[in-house]
Amino acid sequence: MDAKIIIQSAKERKDLREESYHLVGVSWPEFIDHDEVIDKHWDTLYEPDFSHFQKYAILKQGQKERLIGSLNAIPFPWESTALDQLPDEGWDAILCKGAEAKGKIPANMLSALSVTVDAEFRGKNIPALLIESVKQTAREASLQGMVVPVRPSLKSHYPLQNFVEYCGWKNEKGEPFDPWIRTHCRLGGKIIKPAFRSMQIYGAVEEWEEWTGMRFPQSGEYIIPGGLVPLVVDMEKQTASYIEPNLWVYHRLD
Repeated sequence: MDAKIIIQSAKERKDLREESYHLVGVSWPEFIDHDEVIDKHWDTLYEPDFSHFQKYAILKQGQKERLIGSLNAIPFPWESTALDQLPDEGWDAILCKGAEAKGKIPANMLSALSVTVDAEFRGKNIPALLIESVKQTAREASLQGMVVPVRPSLKSHYPLQNFVEYCGWKNEKGEPFDPWIRTHCRLGGKIIKPAFRSMQIYGAVEEWEEWTGMRFPQSGEYIIPGGLVPLVVDMEKQTASYIEPNLWVYHRLD
């Protein structure tokens, strides 16, 4: 039976919303879901005016369908003409900005927020299909460009390495070493600058132990599963903080 991959939006496929939540939930580190900005604004992405920017990659085999990828994005107003003014708070700042401006200030830019692909289908060009689809939707909405606070996919293997130095690593072909940065560059993305405080996640030590399956018996820095940088634990305050850097990348739409 012939199989094909199609891209549809959350506006077209309201029935896939919960399935997309599950895909993201099993693919990303648990602690990411405890970013306060996600908790406050994520559902906004599926409201009218935003839902057509949320994309699904669907494997179709005859009458059978399977969700194998998803992309989330948000339009936002950008007053500056300089991309180097993009916020150091990256992911958190842009999700807040887009959500809070909705219905009040017209958007002129788009930010992709995440691309998630089922583990079985990674390496099969699905991110490119999703990104090109959302770029086309941005063109149809007369937006001026797309930015992405990129979460380098292999940085969690090198949590102690300086973020800027890691992002500058090259492979034997002279392309970015990190696969996700490399994908964006191959699709025409231009690296702008780091967003050193892109995701900020705070919680009690007990919560972090639950999220990571680890124990933190004393204050200090800990390497955690899926973390791009160490978790900082303060036993005196019984709190822990994770400040994740991302990399701003810009995509032209013309």
